[in-house]
Amino acid sequence: MTPLYLHGLPGSAAELMLGCVQMQVFDRSAPSFAQLALRLPDGPVHLVGFSLGAACALRLAALAPDKVKRVTLISAAAPLELGDFLPHMAGAAVFRAARSHDRLAALTRVQSVLARMSPGLFARLLINGADPADRSLFRDPAQMAVLKRSLAEGLGDNRDAYLRELAAYVRPWAGHLPRVAAPVTLVHGTADRWAPFAMAEALAQALPDATLRPASGRGHYTTLVDALSRFSA
Repeated sequence: MTPLYLHGLPGSAAELMLGCVQMQVFDRSAPSFAQLALRLPDGPVHLVGFSLGAACALRLAALAPDKVKRVTLISAAAPLELGDFLPHMAGAAVFRAARSHDRLAALTRVQSVLARMSPGLFARLLINGADPADRSLFRDPAQMAVLKRSLAEGLGDNRDAYLRELAAYVRPWAGHLPRVAAPVTLVHGTADRWAPFAMAEALAQALPDATLRPASGRGHYTTLVDALSRFSA
């Protein structure tokens, strides 16, 4: 099975550069998850979802069980209704704003301007709330350059997908999980401050066939780097 990558949001295919790996990236420009499912290549498909891309991967697996035969979720964002996660999430303010269309649109406009005019500042503001492992990762200028590019592209060419999927994420969607027939591997850092480790534990319990692989002491992006290295091996 050829893996198909679903990047985080805001994010882009540039994330793969963090792990120095090449992988086919799934185009999420369709206006609905149902239409995205129709765009999946003929199976068998192995979906690899990072962060909010993991939420999209699970919806697609539920919608197209005939095509999706394996799912790997890295630093997965779980449905908020599965636990009291929000107070422990570094991006809590964004997720709260996403519950209002007008507030989300206004926030995204500010983020887009900042990412375009001062990408370094925007990336540093993001990293300020991260765990020590991620902050250490992005002290490397090359890795920081990748992050800035990913964020800029995520709020540029991928902005529509960001708005659509973020708005969908903050609404209840755990009802999709029992329909995920494919085996799911969850790779998640125990120190993740963007998607707390409790999210992975909740997903492992809610999915019909899931295996949780904790990454001790790793954060959101450092877990991505480690996980991608397995695909390049």
